[in-house]
Amino acid sequence: MHFTKSWYLSCLRFAILFCVIVVGNHGASVNMDTNVLPFPWDKMRLPETVKPQHYDLLIHPNLTSLTFTGVVQILLEVEEDTRDIILHSKNLQISRALLLGPVHPQELEVIWYEPYEQIALFFDGFTFEKGSHVVQLEFSANLSDSFHGFYKSTYTTRSGEVRTLASTQFEATHARAAFPCFDEPAFKANFTIHIKRESRHISISNMPKLRTVELGNGLLEDHFDTTVKMSTYLVAFIICDFHSISKKSQHGVEISVYTVPEKINQAEYALNTAVTLLDFYNDYFEIPYPLPKHDLAAIPDFQSGAMENWGLSTYRESGLLFDPKKSSSSDKQGITKVIAHELAHQWFGNLVTMHWWNDLWLNEGFAKFMEFVSVNITHPELQVDDYFLEKCFTAMSVDSLSSSHPISTPVENPAEISEMFDDVSYQKGACILNMLRDFLTPEAFKYGIILYLKRHSYQNTVNAHLWESLKNICTSDGMHSGRLKIDGFCSKNSAETPASQKWFMEDRVDVRAIMDTWTLQEGFPLITVEVKGREVTLKQERFLKGEKSLNSSKFLWQVPLTYITSHSRAVQHFLLKSKKDVLYLSEEVDWIKFNVDLRGYYIVHYESGGWDALINQLQLDHTVFSSNDRASLIHDIFQLVSIEKVGLDKALDLSVYLSEETEIMPVTQGFSELVPLYKLMEKRDMEQLENQLKGYLVKLFKRLIDSQNWTDEGSVSERVLRNYLLLFACVRRYPPCVRTATQLFQKWRESDGKMWLPTDVSLVVYTEGARSDEGWDFLLEKYKKSVSPSEKRLIKASLSYSPLTHKLHWLLERSIEGQILKTQDLPSLVISVSKNPKGYKLAWEFLKTNWGKLVKKFDLGSSAISRMAVGITDQYSTREMLQEVQSFFSSLAQDQGSRLRSIQQALEKIQENIRWMDKNILLLKAWLDTHSP
Repeated sequence: MHFTKSWYLSCLRFAILFCVIVVGNHGASVNMDTNVLPFPWDKMRLPETVKPQHYDLLIHPNLTSLTFTGVVQILLEVEEDTRDIILHSKNLQISRALLLGPVHPQELEVIWYEPYEQIALFFDGFTFEKGSHVVQLEFSANLSDSFHGFYKSTYTTRSGEVRTLASTQFEATHARAAFPCFDEPAFKANFTIHIKRESRHISISNMPKLRTVELGNGLLEDHFDTTVKMSTYLVAFIICDFHSISKKSQHGVEISVYTVPEKINQAEYALNTAVTLLDFYNDYFEIPYPLPKHDLAAIPDFQSGAMENWGLSTYRESGLLFDPKKSSSSDKQGITKVIAHELAHQWFGNLVTMHWWNDLWLNEGFAKFMEFVSVNITHPELQVDDYFLEKCFTAMSVDSLSSSHPISTPVENPAEISEMFDDVSYQKGACILNMLRDFLTPEAFKYGIILYLKRHSYQNTVNAHLWESLKNICTSDGMHSGRLKIDGFCSKNSAETPASQKWFMEDRVDVRAIMDTWTLQEGFPLITVEVKGREVTLKQERFLKGEKSLNSSKFLWQVPLTYITSHSRAVQHFLLKSKKDVLYLSEEVDWIKFNVDLRGYYIVHYESGGWDALINQLQLDHTVFSSNDRASLIHDIFQLVSIEKVGLDKALDLSVYLSEETEIMPVTQGFSELVPLYKLMEKRDMEQLENQLKGYLVKLFKRLIDSQNWTDEGSVSERVLRNYLLLFACVRRYPPCVRTATQLFQKWRESDGKMWLPTDVSLVVYTEGARSDEGWDFLLEKYKKSVSPSEKRLIKASLSYSPLTHKLHWLLERSIEGQILKTQDLPSLVISVSKNPKGYKLAWEFLKTNWGKLVKKFDLGSSAISRMAVGITDQYSTREMLQEVQSFFSSLAQDQGSRLRSIQQALEKIQENIRWMDKNILLLKAWLDTHSP
């Protein structure tokens, strides 16, 4: 809707003293009596007829007043005549807007529409004609107090001095809070950035610094090279006093790690890892990294784990810094994976970007998937393959609820966009890519994604572009199709077995048709298997917890099934495309196991004695199955209990074999299924049954616990498992564990924290110490003085595990203040307290009392808010608590989150817990009476 500019100005002249922006349902207006000035655009998305080509941006932050000023010139390409330019701006004071012309600049009028965070530029009687135009805007604002936009961060030196820096976090919709821009991923442009600063600071940005100009009055201006074409959310700049170390990759890219001066000695591992991984991706994707440098910066205050800004990725300190003396094996594994994730984004996300946030998974699912592919090859000693299936289980826990969403789902406003950064986009996205890779073969999949990246470099894509590239690897003119033909893939008409013929017959396989069933509908399939002689009947339905909806029958997937049998460990394939189908075995078997190594994203139920045969095999010789297969059997049978396909007693019968288990994934999956059962009881005052179950678990894993030593010896997985087992044993008050942990803590405390503790058991020792007031206070002092992010993370966790209620209360209150404990750590801290039987009521009261502050600090729809809403409440199992949680969240206004998907998830989880307890509590008691009196 467009209006003449003379009408705009007549309203403005009469209303100059009274002008306010009025927020309505369909637009903004300047209001004076009955004269209303409508905003000329009524959609959340910007018009597609005006496109930015280049930004010339000058930013001047004042780290004393905590404000900044800026000037931006935007070269626009107008594709059809228009009377106004619509772009984004949020919380910026725009003091002047100009249209730069060949003779003299023309002043532009600016009006705002705050609900859509948009501004309109125009002047009386003027039309922006088709062609190129340059607009200039001068603006100012406060540095943000949150973790997004252009925000302030602080750190404290060893001497107690508090120092301030300014950093950016623009994904998904926060570049508009730092400078006026076209803040949507499809509006790619080049950026030339200049930063004014004091001489005591440095500045870094996406590109290398070309020169520094002295301005006088102690000010300097850094000029950075122009970026490649990219989206606004990838722009980054930091003004700080960081130190750095650097190294060149084999491909000639200058890589640097920046951190606060006192932590620079913890940067070497990240530097070497980044060099290795960037070289790996250069070779793997066969596309050179296009920038001359890449910086990795550890930011003291950072909400998410990391951010992939092109040429300047940013991280939490704990996600980048590694202290060889104090960081654990899991710290090293985590840091490596985070760096791998962000560097994968330099291709998936930065070079090729999703067109709109509904396809965020094209960025995040790929980066999550590639972090495992890359680290498995570059750092095999970290054994990351052991942990991939955990990501799929995590995704399934959300995707099994009616509140789940398709991987690709419509979103419009910033809160909806923020909610897309969830386990469905990341973990499910990675899992279906892994399934597709297995389906196509790793080699064909690799060539397909290289083709995708090369075809769409510096462009934006949708799902179909990816499927097209993977579908056409055998028909494209590129080198990869020739290589695949030579290797034999493109000539395959059939495989060796009758079942796998259905997999590869070309007239039956359509990548897009298959993958649309996984990306355009929510949920995942439950595959029911029934074996009669050589005939295997397969049925699929949606795996859905809670009340079955009427439309659940409409769901249908094309499922790439894999299986092994008691007579053959060779992996067989079958593509299930209908609700029901039959496959025929070459001979009768004792058992059949589907979803080999969890290559697919589905749960399997074995009817007619199928589960009994598998349980019997586990008890006879569990090593017949891989550790991933054993973990998936544990996961599937307990999930089937929740939808009443299998009785709890049968699932518990399967768990008995765990007394002989030694591998990390089956053991931790056993804990993941069994520990939540007594956690539900802790919040129901069922102490006798709760203790009986805890006793069963200690007995079940006693042999494995007793075999652990208190050192840092062994493989990474062995060391991670050691921490897991010993922590469980001590928390459960297993005397040998408590005795050793107590002795170690006393010695460590007597040495004033100077005695070296094995890093992989430090958390266990700290947690034991935190049980007393004196030990807790000592740990807090060590936390304050520590410069190791890894050590601080472990101490903070141990403080939250304490049974001392008054200390837990103090901890929560300090975390909201953000002085002793960083507010960035608040979500994980309050969730940790909520799992503590002495702290869950405190955590819920804290969330209710501070909800408004939390939404303002972390942003509506953010993963931090979502994790707290679900994580604090997901162990409630009484109708009284359900009512209380419903009452609180329903009392919120819409702009405070009443319609968030995560709130619906939280309520569904409580309802599911209530159903589970009602159905299974007597069964559990009867089974334990028999097996663990």
